[in-house]
Amino acid sequence: MKKFLLCGLITVQIFTQALAGSGKPPKAPYRFSVDLTRVDADKLNVNLIVPARNRKEVVYYMPKIVPGTYANYDFGRFVSNFEARDKKGRLLPVEQLDPNSWKIKTANTLNRISYTVEDTWDSSLPGEFVFEPGGTNIEENKNFILNPHGFFGYIDDQKRTPYEVTITRPADFFGSTSLTTAKSNGNTDTYRVSSYNELVDAPIMYNRPDTTTLKIGGADILVSVYSPNKVLSSKDVAKTIGPMLDAQKEYLGGKLPIQKYAFLIYLFDKPTASGKMGALEHSYSSLYCLPEGQAEQLAQTVRDVASHEFFHILTPLSIHSEQIHDFNFNQPEMSKHLWLYEGVTEYFAGHMQVTQGLIDLNQYAEMILEKMFAADQYDQTLPFTEMSKHCLGKHKDQYDNVYQKGALIGLALDIRLRELSGGKYGLQQLMADLAKQYGQDKPFRDDELFDQIAKITFPEIRSFFARYVEGTEPLPLQETFGSVGITYKDKMAVRAITLGNIQLGYNPENQRIIVAGTSQLNDFGRKMEYQEKDELVSINGQPLTVQNAQQVLTDFRDNTKEGDLLEIMVARKDDEGKEKLVKLSQKVEAVESEQRHVFMPDENATEAQVALRKAWLMEK
Repeated sequence: MKKFLLCGLITVQIFTQALAGSGKPPKAPYRFSVDLTRVDADKLNVNLIVPARNRKEVVYYMPKIVPGTYANYDFGRFVSNFEARDKKGRLLPVEQLDPNSWKIKTANTLNRISYTVEDTWDSSLPGEFVFEPGGTNIEENKNFILNPHGFFGYIDDQKRTPYEVTITRPADFFGSTSLTTAKSNGNTDTYRVSSYNELVDAPIMYNRPDTTTLKIGGADILVSVYSPNKVLSSKDVAKTIGPMLDAQKEYLGGKLPIQKYAFLIYLFDKPTASGKMGALEHSYSSLYCLPEGQAEQLAQTVRDVASHEFFHILTPLSIHSEQIHDFNFNQPEMSKHLWLYEGVTEYFAGHMQVTQGLIDLNQYAEMILEKMFAADQYDQTLPFTEMSKHCLGKHKDQYDNVYQKGALIGLALDIRLRELSGGKYGLQQLMADLAKQYGQDKPFRDDELFDQIAKITFPEIRSFFARYVEGTEPLPLQETFGSVGITYKDKMAVRAITLGNIQLGYNPENQRIIVAGTSQLNDFGRKMEYQEKDELVSINGQPLTVQNAQQVLTDFRDNTKEGDLLEIMVARKDDEGKEKLVKLSQKVEAVESEQRHVFMPDENATEAQVALRKAWLMEK
C-alpha cells in the first residue's frame, strides 16, 4: 500500500449551453455568498440568489460523491436550516427528498436559498468520514478549507449555469486558490466560473497568508502553507518542489500545458480524525493535509506526493471519458479507465524522477518493488476495467490498486510501445497524441479508447489491453523487464537480511511504526523477541519515523552484514498500561527463504536490449 492515501479529484472545466429543464440555462449566474467572519459553533451560513425561472418545482442538490474520492460521502448531511424564499422574503414549501436533495415548490417565485453548513473535519455526524483533503474545515480566526462541493450545490441539471461566489473574510486573511479573483472590495473576494464542474474543481484555503509564487514553464505556481506552529513555510516547500517542477517541465517537453497552478498545504499539529494523511488533486491545484514535523522531512514528503498530483494536468484535464466530462454528482457512472487517470499518472511520477536525475536507478527499482509487493495484496484475477467500473460498489476494496498495479500497467505499456517502435515512441508520446486527438472539451467513449490507442500506435497494443487490462492474465513482467536487459523472477530462493519478518503497521495517534503481527516471524525474528503492538522507536540508534521509515529500512537491508549487531528500541506497554522503552538486540542472521519479485541486471544483455533500456530511461 502506498505511503499516502492519494485520491484524485477528476473533474474538468466544461461550459456548453446545453438544453436543461424548460429551456436554455439563465444568463444570470447563481450568486452565492459566505461570511467567514460569522462563525457559529464551527458552522457557516450559505446564501444563494437564484436567477429567475418559470418552473413550478425544482430540486436543489448537494453532491453525494466527489469524483476521484470514490466514496459516497453525502455532503448534504452537513447541511441544516435549509430555507427557500421569494423576493418578498416569504418562505416557500420545501420537501427534503434524501440527505442530498430538497424539492422546492412554487419555484417560479423562488428568489433565494439559505442554509447552514457544518465542517466535516471534526463532525460527529453518522456516515462515512470524509478524508480531510476532500472535506471542509472551519476554524474561526485560524483557517478555512472551502472545498466548494461541501458548501455549494446546484439546481436539477443546471450545472452548466455560471456561478458567482463572494467570500467575506477576516481583514488579514488571504484566499489561496487556482481561481482568479474577479473582484476584491475591502475584505470581500468574488470568484466567477462558467459551471458547477469548474467551481468544485477549485478548492480555496483562507488564512493569514504564507505564500510563494514560482514561474516555471510559462506557468505561475502558487505555494500556500498553513502551519499552526510555523514549522514549515511556503519558501521551504517552494525550494524543495522547484527542482521537481522543473524536471516535470522537461519531462513534458519544456513547457507546462497550464497557466496557473496552486499547491494548498494544511499542516496538522495533532492526529487527523481519519487517521490518514495525503492529498487530493484537481485540474489546476492540489490540496494537502499532512502532519507537522521536521521541516526538511516534511518538505520532502510534499515533494513525494506532489510528483503524482501535478501530473494530473495531463489526465484527466486533457484526456478523459464522457463519464468524467459531465460527471453526475448524485448518480455517478464510473469510467473503466482508472489505469489511465491514476495508474499512468503514478507511473509518470516515478519515471520522471529517474529520467530527470532526481533519483538513481536503485531508488527507482525500490519504487517498482514497493508497488509489486503492494499489488500482491489485491485480487490479481480481477480485470482492471471491471474494478474501475465498479469501484464505488462491489470492488470498492480494490480501488487502491490503481496506484500499484495501475502504475505497473503504465510501465509495461511504456516499454512495450518502445519495443515496437525501436525505442522511438513511448507512453509520453502516446499521452501527447491522445491530448491532441481529444483535449479538454472533447471526451472519449469508454468502449472505444483501446481501439483508438491501437490506431494511433500499433495493432499489437490492442492485444496488450485485451489480455492484461480487460482480461485476467497477469502482467508479463518477466518479458517486459527482459526486453530492457533486466532479469526478473517472480519467486526465488535467497538468503536475505531481514528484521525478522515482522508485519509492520502504523499508530496514527503518535505516528509511530508498530509491530502489527508476529505470526510470520522467522528464526531470527523469534530470537529478537518482538511482541505485537511494540512501537519501533529507533533502529541501531537512528530514530524511526513515518517520514524516514522507507529510507532507514532500505539502508538496513542494503548495508547490514551477517553477524552485525542489530539493536532496536521499542516502546512497550506493561500490564498496567504504562509505556516503557525496551532494547531488543541480536547478531544478524541471514535467513533462507522464498523471496518475491527479484530483479537484477542481465550480465548477458544484447546491444538491442541495452539500447531499449537507455531509450526507456531516456539516457542520451
